[in-house]
This record gives sequence, structure tokens and C-alpha cells, in this order.
Amino acid sequence: MSRRNRGNAGTTYVNNVRGPTSALTSFLNERGIRRANPAPAPPPVATPPENDNNNDDEPTSPQHQAASPSSSSSTPAPAFSASRPTRAARLTRGRNLPTRSTNVSQSNEADGVDDDSDSDNSDDDSSDSDNKNLIPIAISASTTRAVRATRSRVIAVASSSSSSSSNAVASSSNASSSTAKAKAAASKKRPRKKDASDDSDDEDFHDITGHISRSNFSHKGRMPQGSNKIVFCSRCRARFTIKAGTTPAVDEDDGGLLCPTCAGTGSPGPSKNALPKAKPVKRARRKAQKAEIECQIPSLQDLCIQKIANSIEDVEAFGDISDLSLDKICKIISRNRSLNADTLQLFLDARHSELILYDCTDITAIGLQNIAQFCPNLRSLKLKLCGRITNEVMDYYIEHLTKLTSLMLIGPILILEHTYIKLFETVCERFEKFELKGSSRFSLKAIKALCDNCPNITHLRLGDCNLMDDGWLEPIAGLTKLKSLRIRNPEPDKLTTPAVVKLIQAVGSGLEELELKGCNGLTDEVLVDAIRPSCVRVERLNLSGCEELTTEGVETLFKDWNVNPGLSYVNLENCVMLKDEALMAVTEHSGATLEEVNLSGMDEITKDALQTLTRCVNLMELDASWVRAMDDDIMEQLVEAAPRLAKVTVWGDHRLTECCSSRKGLKIVGREGDYVDLRFL
Repeated sequence: MSRRNRGNAGTTYVNNVRGPTSALTSFLNERGIRRANPAPAPPPVATPPENDNNNDDEPTSPQHQAASPSSSSSTPAPAFSASRPTRAARLTRGRNLPTRSTNVSQSNEADGVDDDSDSDNSDDDSSDSDNKNLIPIAISASTTRAVRATRSRVIAVASSSSSSSSNAVASSSNASSSTAKAKAAASKKRPRKKDASDDSDDEDFHDITGHISRSNFSHKGRMPQGSNKIVFCSRCRARFTIKAGTTPAVDEDDGGLLCPTCAGTGSPGPSKNALPKAKPVKRARRKAQKAEIECQIPSLQDLCIQKIANSIEDVEAFGDISDLSLDKICKIISRNRSLNADTLQLFLDARHSELILYDCTDITAIGLQNIAQFCPNLRSLKLKLCGRITNEVMDYYIEHLTKLTSLMLIGPILILEHTYIKLFETVCERFEKFELKGSSRFSLKAIKALCDNCPNITHLRLGDCNLMDDGWLEPIAGLTKLKSLRIRNPEPDKLTTPAVVKLIQAVGSGLEELELKGCNGLTDEVLVDAIRPSCVRVERLNLSGCEELTTEGVETLFKDWNVNPGLSYVNLENCVMLKDEALMAVTEHSGATLEEVNLSGMDEITKDALQTLTRCVNLMELDASWVRAMDDDIMEQLVEAAPRLAKVTVWGDHRLTECCSSRKGLKIVGREGDYVDLRFL
């Protein structure tokens, strides 16, 4: 498909590229995004041979002499240059055409000469005056063909008359030699004005439709128009926000705008209030951020733990070490992929009642079996990425771990159905917590064995189980002692709304935590008919990825929900249909109790809704990634309203600048332009 006619009928683009376009090009064309300077380099124009009279500054055009022979003796002819074509020629080749008089255009067409040859490239004043009369128009296909035909005739005339050009040049050069020399001397003395090809900000480089190419805000209503403005500081080059109705400080040296830090004030204000301050060195803000991070010197204990973890291969025994320090070492060596069957021996002790291994990828089946052999008193065992665990290892756990009450397995792809059934029949009533993720062999029979033999289960967490469907929810409804229920990422359309409603109505009265992450087929009936009347004690609610939930359903859930005292954790990540009213209802109901809020991906939220987060005075962690309305004003209000706020994640929030409000102990993750030192993360 030709790029010249894609999506814009009657519009001619400058780059004559033919062929299939990419997805990015199609997206940019649909949104009306154009380059600021789409004009390609002009092709070389035929030039006549130079004369022998040392008149290098004014070569004469044979075409022009043929068109107007009477004027060849009085005035120098316009020049053709292969390296620098005339201004009208560049404008004719695709976008803006000069408005010439009708008589001139008709006479040129009659002589077979293009209008482009009437422009004198050395006369800058006339070029600037012509630029004011240019108007952006859309060129039709017929006009384009006519321009091409005229240009072809011009080149043909130049080629045919090349033999006689030397005689014409010789006759005219003697008559105009004095004028040419004077004009050449004047052109050398005065500087050349900027041409259209030199100035990217010229109006000629606007889009062919007459508008400057720019990317607009994707949705309406996210940000009030004309509220704030983001500019760059003239000293430290950091971005900062100018609030509506205020005037930023001005640098006395160069007249540029100053951010609050460089101006010495807490917020942008009039320049007369700016304190006199010496000009800092270049990029002082980045250096200050780096110094602030590096000044967070770790404790001696952390340094020792880091040293031990880096030299774990040379350590023979830990000796007397706390469980917290042991867990830190295990995290570090798991991140470094140093946890194997040999280093595992350092974490095995008969005195341990809880063991967490964060990466069992390099641990063999024999090494996993040693866990039950050297730690027979374990009550809680958590194995992550345990793809090498086999049925024989699980049988060994069942025989030797006689005090086990909690088990978490992530990625046990080799364990079969009958091994799970044997485990549940053995542990029976002492089993309290069970978590399973990433298993394609955990079946309906296994979940029935769990619910029949382990009635005291309080925490049940199932995620990424390929065989999960509505049949699993019926036996789970018999676990009346459940306090935490997590169902993550079932197969699409495997869990339906009526089955989930029955489950929550059966076990919801005792639930303190409910997670339905990735259940994208659920509708508002789960909120209105199940969670609202049943989950009166719930404190943590995770509905991330439930794309079918609407703003009306969330409003109905939280409005006048008096039986619930308030939530401490709310996750609405990627609930793309929710708008301002949903967040307002959440903060109105649970503003005094909320400690963690996740709004990532809620692109419809505007600034008015984000301002209601100031009700959350106990807020400790906020994830507002890809919420484009987040800006410096909202951050400033949150810092003032929530003194316990410790972490804010703002990936993709381009309105949040480096000069936004912060304080000691507050970590802002994902802000553009921040210096990040991975050593202390």
C-alpha cells in the first residue's frame, strides 16, 4: 500500500515510499501523528557547464534565457544549483506551494518551464517575502502528475540545450559581469539567512494539513486542560511543575526558569522571592540523588551477611545465627543462583521448625530429600521453583515430617495425583495451610481428598492450576474454617460467576482475606450478591485482573457497607473499566483503615479521584503505575496527608517530575529521571 495515500484521501506525503507499512506506522497515521520535518533531501537538478569568465558565483540558466531572452542582457539569470535547489522547488515537491500571480504561471506553462525556475536563490529578501504568502494545501493526484511532467520537461530542455548553453552564457556574461561581481562581493560580506532546510521550527515544516505534528492525550478528562505545566530548570535541567496561577523563579544570568530547589524556595513562586544562590555545577540534582542513596550506609550485620552470601562456597558452617539472618542469606544466594545441594546443607538443622527455600532449581532430588532427613521437626515448609521434586521425595516427607502443618509448593510439575491424595490422608486434621502453584496434575480427586481429610484448613491458596473449574469450588465450600482464600489465574472461562457466588456465600462469613486474581470472567454479581452480604470480616481484597467489573458494581459494594469496618488492603490492578466513582467509593468507605492500595493500570482514573486518597491517613504503600493523572500536586497532598507512607510506585506516570514532594524514608519507584543504584535495592 502506498504511503502517500494511506488514511488521508487527497493528501500527498513527501516520502514516496511504496510497500507494506508497519504496525507502528499505521498507529501513528490513525492518531494523526506526523514528523516535524518530513521533507526528504531534494534530488540533484541538472546544471549547465560553467563558463570560462571566472563568474563562479552566478551561473546562468539556459532555460530562463529561452523563456525570456529580452531580459538576458540587463539582469543576471537565476541560478540552478545541484547542492542547493530553489525554495519554491522544495515547496513544490510535496507540501506548500507559493501563491504566484496568474499571468506569471500561465506564461511559464506556455513556455514549458516550471514555476520553480523563477526563484532566485541568491536573493534572500525575496525568499522571505514569498514565505509569508505560502499557504498549506492538499495536493491531488492529478496535480502531482502535472508537477512531475513539468519537472521532466524542464530536465529535458536542460539536456537538449546543453550544447548551445556555452554560447548563451558567453554573450550574457559580458553584459552583466560588473553587476555579477558586485553582487557576489555583497553576498560574501553579509551572512546568509536561514533557509527552510536549516530551520526545523519554520512554519513550512508543519504537517501537510496545516497543523504542527504532536501527540495528544489519549483520553479525555484525565487532566484538566491548562491546570499545570511541566518545564525544565535552566540550571540542573530537571523537570518541575508550574502550578496554575503561580510564577516560577527566573535565573538572573540567562533568564531561564528555576526549579524550587535551585531557587531556594519550597514551591514555585515569584522570582522576587527567590533567594540569591550561587549557580551550582552541572547536573547537581543527579549528584545529590546519588549522594543521598550512597549515604544510606548498611549496618555491620548487613555487610557481614553480604560477605558471607558472596563467599557461600567457602563457608563450612554458620554457627549460632538468628533465623532472620539465615533467611537473608538464603534470599541473597537464591538471587545469585548459588543455592544447590551442597550449600543447602548450611540451612539444615534439627532445631528448625520453619524452612523457606526461594529457588530450588539447582537442588537435586537427593538434596530435597535431605530436608526431611536433617530437619525432622519442621512444622512449615515452603519450596519455591521446586520442579525437581518427585513422588519418592514426597513419600519421604510424608513418613518423616510427622509435625508438618503447613506446606507450600510452587512449580511441582512431577508430582502425580495419587501422591497428593496420600499426603492429605496422612496429615489429616493437623494440616492448616496449603498453597499450590503451577501444577497441571492436581485434579478434582485431589481437592476432594484435601477437603474431606483436612477440615481444619484455614489458608487455602491455589494458583495456575490448569485443571481448575467449577467442580473444585463445591468441595471447597465445605471448609467452614477458612480465613484466607486465594484463587489465581484459572484457565479462561473455567470459573463462572454463579459457582463463585455460591462459594463465597458458603465460606465468606469467616474470611479475612479474599483473592480472585485473574478471574476475568466474573461480573458484578460477585460483588453485590456474594461479597457485600457475606464477607463482613474481610480485610484484604484482591480483584486484580477482573476486567468485567464495572464502576456501578464497585460503588454498590462499598456504598453504605456498614457491616464491614473497613479494608486494609485493596488491589484493583488492571480493572480497566473502573472510573473515578469506584475509587471515590473505596476511599469513602475504607479511607481511615487502608494501608496498601494498588491502582496499577486504571487508566480512566483522573486527578479528582486521586485526590480522595488523602483520606487514607494510614496509607503505607501505593501503586499508581500507568495512572497518567498522577502528578506533583497529588504527590504533595499524599505526603502531607499520609505520614506513614513509605513506598509509591509510579511507573509510566510522565506527569510526575523529579521535583515532586518527598521526605526522608519515602521511596518513589519508577519516576522518570531518577538515579537508581541497584546495590542498595
